[in-house]
Amino acid sequence: MFDPDFFKQSIVSPLRYPGAKRQLVPVIEGIIKANVPPPRLLVEPFCGGATTSLRLAGTDHVDHVVLADADPLLAAFWHTAAFDSKWLINAMWNEPVTVERWDWWRLAEPKGRRETALKCLFLNRTTFSGILHGRAGPLGGRSQKSEYKIDCRFGKKGLERRISAVADLATSGRILDVWNLDWRSTVERAKKRFDMLTPDEMLIYLDPPYVEKAPFLYEWSFESTEHKNLAQAINGTSEFQWLLSYDDNDLARSLYTDYIGQSRLLVNNRYTAAGSERRKTREELLVTNYPTIPTSDRYRLLGTS
Repeated sequence: MFDPDFFKQSIVSPLRYPGAKRQLVPVIEGIIKANVPPPRLLVEPFCGGATTSLRLAGTDHVDHVVLADADPLLAAFWHTAAFDSKWLINAMWNEPVTVERWDWWRLAEPKGRRETALKCLFLNRTTFSGILHGRAGPLGGRSQKSEYKIDCRFGKKGLERRISAVADLATSGRILDVWNLDWRSTVERAKKRFDMLTPDEMLIYLDPPYVEKAPFLYEWSFESTEHKNLAQAINGTSEFQWLLSYDDNDLARSLYTDYIGQSRLLVNNRYTAAGSERRKTREELLVTNYPTIPTSDRYRLLGTS
């Protein structure tokens, strides 16, 4: 049964994701509310932990969402959580959470969507900072002498509730689909499939991989040329409303400047650094073509063209 109060919480995603932007969600909500009409559809091409889409759909800031990610592990997880949740929940409860099982899943090459989804969930909840690919090891270390063991982030009761909430969004029609596509293919498919929507009715939220640490966090990370390709495709477009968030850096600032009708905001965001359970605070760059930016003490305006 759909529970709207659940989605008002700060953490609703079953996944722990490097660079998660849940503290940006209230800012995004404020921008959406300040502009009329509200979006009927939100498309998230780099969905990752999908915190933004889940919250906005669950609190009725948008009517429907489409999740997409180039990483097949993430795409399989979100499709299964949304449309095959009973299997995923049962499999999760039957999964032993041990270092031996972590090693097994690290080497496993599942061929089916269900097993791929379970691999994603298991490794995400048992690996440092939720990192699915790369050199990160199991929580608690191989010796498990740490105070925090490998299962410390694998509370099955809580995960069942979060996965069930995702399924409720799908059952109620709020999650329409999950695509295993890169950002460019996602945007093109969305424009074709939902061509009945006006530009004001479709919002695309883009949260690309980190500029500096992406190769250590994601399998499908960006090089600088890919960041530039994204900027060339997004800057100046009026085919849809869009919001884009970046870890603030010189490259990102230089790519999104001096475009008429676009605003840049700096927002403080606490995040978990790669290979660490500590939270750090840094500024996030939020860029959008929404015409109205409400006044708020959550951010400062960097520039409006």
